[in-house]
Amino acid sequence: MLIAVGIDTMSSSSTTVAPNRPSSVPGSVIRALAMFTTAMVIAPLFSFYFCVNYVFDGNSQWAGLVAAIVANVVVLGYVVFAWKEDSNTFKANEGEESKKSK
Repeated sequence: MLIAVGIDTMSSSSTTVAPNRPSSVPGSVIRALAMFTTAMVIAPLFSFYFCVNYVFDGNSQWAGLVAAIVANVVVLGYVVFAWKEDSNTFKANEGEESKKSK
């Protein structure tokens, strides 16, 4: 018994590929996402190991608490950044619409 998975013989074989066009996501947004993703990985790990070794003398519970707080600060920072970025975009779009209506 032969089972073909993922093969659609009923559809046409020609597929349309979108032409090279610019992304709808600005480069600044991609860079910010990459920066905050990196910070989300590195900052809690660094704070945990720093606190375990130098601040709390091996007490991993308190160091874990500090790492969780640092992770929440990074998330809060991203939310604030995204909020400001969105409001700047909204203001720019609002200004363009008022120029078009005149």
